[in-house]
Amino acid sequence: MGEALAYLLSGMYGPVEEIGYFNAIAILVQLSMAGVIVILLDELLQKGYGLGSGISLFIATNICEIILWKSFSPITIRTEQGTEFEGAIIALFHFLWTKQNKFYAIQQAFYRQNAPNISQLISTIIVVLIVIYFQVSCFNYHFIKGRVFDLNQR
Repeated sequence: MGEALAYLLSGMYGPVEEIGYFNAIAILVQLSMAGVIVILLDELLQKGYGLGSGISLFIATNICEIILWKSFSPITIRTEQGTEFEGAIIALFHFLWTKQNKFYAIQQAFYRQNAPNISQLISTIIVVLIVIYFQVSCFNYHFIKGRVFDLNQR
């Protein structure tokens, strides 16, 4: 409740006088109830009704949402080159569709500085795949009398 009130009074959603008292109370109730639901879902996951820890699952979900949003965001932004899409994949297709020089379009989609780009997306995917590989790899080594035997080579 306190965090929701702090968000509201700090002007995160606009001045209270501008959004109205009814909307301010609705935002306060919504944020408070969302916090309660997250705490209850975390307890459910910790009791064994899910996979792993609840908070880490919510963090992973938030990270996935950010990656998807930065890949497919339809919001347009103004730059020196003109109007661009915020999402990296949508921007790639937009550049390919609107630019005459296709090589320049691909280069701009891969290396633009002011918004998410394809090279950032590819590097994120590579890091995630490496982490998943090391997470699921299992190396069994048995130590007998000071010597190492690899069970994976039998």
